[in-house]
Amino acid sequence: MASVLTPPTTVTLPQRFIIDGVTWEQYVTISDALTPQRGLRLTYDGARLELMTLSFLHERFKKLLGRLIESLALELDIDLQCGGSTTFRREDVERGLEPDECYWIANADQMIEVSDWNPTVHPPPDLAVEIDVASSSLNRREIYARLGVPELWRFDGKSLAALRLNDAGDYEPIEYSLAFPFLLVRDLQQFLLTDPPASNTSIVRRFLDWLRERSFEN
Repeated sequence: MASVLTPPTTVTLPQRFIIDGVTWEQYVTISDALTPQRGLRLTYDGARLELMTLSFLHERFKKLLGRLIESLALELDIDLQCGGSTTFRREDVERGLEPDECYWIANADQMIEVSDWNPTVHPPPDLAVEIDVASSSLNRREIYARLGVPELWRFDGKSLAALRLNDAGDYEPIEYSLAFPFLLVRDLQQFLLTDPPASNTSIVRRFLDWLRERSFEN
């Protein structure tokens, strides 16, 4: 296998390592071997495998947005099943990745007792979250589409956007969430970029106050 390594010139994370000419079987072997290694994200597009470390900034936004989504579901009594950064692999399309966060909402009841996701049996997550403060070298959006994830939220460190998977198999921008139809997704951006900065606990409290003021109904 030919490999392409782009070493960082400073200690700034993330670092990426791309391996070309990777077969499905090789990807599965590498993915299984590295599963216990946290702080490392794998992306496979059918030919190339990217291994990327995750920065503190990435993880900070990931956890905060995840807490907002989970607090929303709890406050409004919406059934939700968390998938975190589960490795999603489908041999039929030869694609695989780990989202930053993912959730089953419409299909939450199907996942309650599931201990191991199986693409031939279980639905893909209803919502996946991408923290894109350091973009992947591979097209992760195309991989999500091939995996059949209907809704994708992307935060690039400046703005939060929502995308839906259309009938053509491409993602297109939406304003209101599919998973939470009452929610204008960009409204959550104010809680990711607070001025002045605040602790996660303070931000979640502020978010809950905001929810209650609006009397959302699911």
